Amino acid sequence: MKNSKQFNKAENILADESLFEKLKSGESAEALSQNKKEALFAKKMYKAIKNNSTKLSDNEKSLLKRSIKASVKTYRARRILFSVSAVAAVVIALVLTSVLYMQDFTPSDIGEYAENAGRVPISGNTLLILQDAKEVQIDTKESRIEYLNEGGKIKIDTDKEIDQVVDKKEVAYNTIIVPYGKRTQVTLSDNSKIWLNSGSKLVFPATFSSSRREVFLEGEALFEIAHNANQPFYVLVRDIEIKVLGTVFNVSAYNDDKYTSTVLENGSIELKYKSNALLRHSRLQITPGTLAIYDPVKKVIQQQKVDTKYYTSWREGIFIFESEPLENITKKLSRYYNVKITIKDRQLSKETFSGSLDLKNSAMQVLQVIGETSDFKLTEVEGEIIIN
Repeated sequence: MKNSKQFNKAENILADESLFEKLKSGESAEALSQNKKEALFAKKMYKAIKNNSTKLSDNEKSLLKRSIKASVKTYRARRILFSVSAVAAVVIALVLTSVLYMQDFTPSDIGEYAENAGRVPISGNTLLILQDAKEVQIDTKESRIEYLNEGGKIKIDTDKEIDQVVDKKEVAYNTIIVPYGKRTQVTLSDNSKIWLNSGSKLVFPATFSSSRREVFLEGEALFEIAHNANQPFYVLVRDIEIKVLGTVFNVSAYNDDKYTSTVLENGSIELKYKSNALLRHSRLQITPGTLAIYDPVKKVIQQQKVDTKYYTSWREGIFIFESEPLENITKKLSRYYNVKITIKDRQLSKETFSGSLDLKNSAMQVLQVIGETSDFKLTEVEGEIIIN
């Protein structure tokens, strides 16, 4: 085995044009290879070929020459093929990985549609936009929208119904935009229920005709998904894709928040998100009672066990807090009531509060409840609430 390897190494020297020229000129073994034994063996091979060739006829010499050239050509071809194959394999692997990566995070049709669906206004009425760009204004503070007849009929609150033409061969996207100070509950064509909090936007098909039910959310919503094992439900937000078969969970993905959070009340969901791994995404399945917070800058998710009522009670018109900084509370209240709230003292903004707030009261009344446990004064100037 050892001699076979040595022969192959010597053959490599003979097949190399520059080294072969050094052999012919009689250079030392050190000039041919770092392995002196291999170089000496190559020199012996060359000498044997040279000496034996003087005893051959011209025809035999010609055959030997062609044989050596063919051997060298085959050797080079093998080396080139090996090099090209190795590079090609790496390139193909990178291309395939990149393609899979891009498929995972290239915006889907609904994501691209959502980008062009307009921003959430600070004030105004709740807006329902149909696939033909028809806009329906809803002026109630707490509205209900229900899709009937596979999306062909839409019931708004208790006194209004509208029709829309739905072609099952083409996706008809509808959009609900809920400004600050308003909320709405929507029942989709598959009977899934979604509660949209203030300052939110939801894009969804009027009817689900593909193999997956898919909606896009900006803002905050509580989902109660109708079970369908053959047609999984997906919620797309700015950085995360949430897959679910049937469950209840809350998603908060406001553009002006640093993080995206998901709280699972019951059932099971899977989060797919961009991670720090090279050209890869990560998946995380969470269990009921889990809060998952995604940092889009660090591309990591942190999990912790929580009491889900602190994150879902807004659906019932109640905020429940436990050791929550005042600045976080006022931010939520500002969205909920569509009122500007300013904390003048930075140290005060970091103070924490625990308890429940009845959102049926006005923003001023709610803040007065907090003021009973903290040492601050409330004033209202031109619609702005100032905390000192």
